Amino acid sequence: MNCVLIDDEADCLELLTLLIRKYCPELHIIGQYDNPYAGIDAIWEKRPDLVFLDVDMPRINGFGVLDACREVPFQVIFTTAYQEYAVKAFKYSATGYLLKPIDRSDLWEAVQKARHMQSVQQIAEQREVLFNFLHPTHPNKERIALPTADGIVFLPVADIEYCEADGNYTRVFVAGMQKEMLFVKPLKEIEEMLQGSTFYRTHNSYLVNLKKVRQYIRGEGGELMMGNNRLVPVARPKKQELLERLHSI
Repeated sequence: MNCVLIDDEADCLELLTLLIRKYCPELHIIGQYDNPYAGIDAIWEKRPDLVFLDVDMPRINGFGVLDACREVPFQVIFTTAYQEYAVKAFKYSATGYLLKPIDRSDLWEAVQKARHMQSVQQIAEQREVLFNFLHPTHPNKERIALPTADGIVFLPVADIEYCEADGNYTRVFVAGMQKEMLFVKPLKEIEEMLQGSTFYRTHNSYLVNLKKVRQYIRGEGGELMMGNNRLVPVARPKKQELLERLHSI
């Protein structure tokens, strides 16, 4: 595999180069860049199989580099000194990452993982999950990527009837399906992913696609009958705003 290294710190580049040459001799380093913009140009020109990419760079970070190269299919292994938000994104998307200082065994494992996932479709799906997590409010999103216990499901937004909270999980009811789907993601995060669309939080535990509402049933807060004939409760404080939203669709 041909690989490119991008890190604004020269000593980190040097150390990673030494580790790769010693412990991953199957990799062929075709470029090392401490300027991320030069790294972007190299990715487009050299079309590497694998890119080692630093997350935290001053002018454009690693996610910006990846965004600038969306049309180029390559595996990416992020390098980062931070373990919180970024690492959570990597885990959701199954993207490889290495925590600094880089451990040789972690390096070897990340490279082996990259070697076993090289199809263009796999890479594209991996990228979509990552960008869904990093940019959850992207407008007019046609589908969202949601993690299950077994993998990732790419779900068309227009097919979602409503979502129901279940602790740190969410049950998603999809048009045409009798049984709901269970996702390893809290309702709040799914709501963030669907911002700017026709979804509305009718209740602490429910997020509804207003385009799928068949009927509003009067009551203290009321209920919504969905396309699958299931009833969704409406919290009393949400009633007026909900009715206004329904009339505007």
